[in-house]
Amino acid sequence: MHPQIFGIIKSYGLMLAISFALGMWLSVRRGRPRGIAPEPILDLVFAVLVSSIIGVRLFYVATHPAEFDPWYRALFIWDGGLTLYGGILAAMATVWWLCRRRGIRFLDIADTFSPGLALGIGLTRIGCYLAGCCYGKPTTCALGVHFPADAPSTRAWGASAVHPTQLYASAAGFAIFGLLVWAERLPGGRGATFGRFLVLYGVARLVEDFFRAYEPDQMLAGLSNNQWLSLALVVAGVFVAWRARRPEAAHG
Repeated sequence: MHPQIFGIIKSYGLMLAISFALGMWLSVRRGRPRGIAPEPILDLVFAVLVSSIIGVRLFYVATHPAEFDPWYRALFIWDGGLTLYGGILAAMATVWWLCRRRGIRFLDIADTFSPGLALGIGLTRIGCYLAGCCYGKPTTCALGVHFPADAPSTRAWGASAVHPTQLYASAAGFAIFGLLVWAERLPGGRGATFGRFLVLYGVARLVEDFFRAYEPDQMLAGLSNNQWLSLALVVAGVFVAWRARRPEAAHG
């Protein structure tokens, strides 16, 4: 675990910055064949950066209210406490709203951004591993890792090895990125890449969370809150991908 690099740089923040830089470059490059100029893409990436940071914090605060007493501790984002799903949902809502205001087709932008988002997930989850957050349940399998004595997982589970769920999520992000890029060779209209992203990420997160540690109040009917969100994403993704296969979507 290395929460800081060179003693001053937050490892999670560094990986987040790298993921946004690569995502910006990739989205600009992917936007050109779709007739989308770099300027609106850069504006949207900046809006995504701001909204996702707000979203990851708000979602965590909403699902862990007991941790913030007095209430203004919720503003101390540097103390940790972030939920990736909050950032993804806030970013998608922000992009949808800005696309409507600017007269840009949301699905064109969503298709453009989706591979970069998957790549960013792969990178930022490495930051989670370095920071020691988002850890897994105890395990005796060969993949188990031991974190230092001051790590959150050690405080929760003692010296037991735990699933490196951060690295599972990172590997899934990179795999989804590769699959999305490869699948664009297949037939599909506007929204196909976005729909595939929703399905693939929803399934990956659903599986990952069976190995991840959660507080009892974050569970409902045997699934975590994030797993229920994952199921909703899969359903939405199937619908978007199905619509993308219609003839009008392929030629629109």
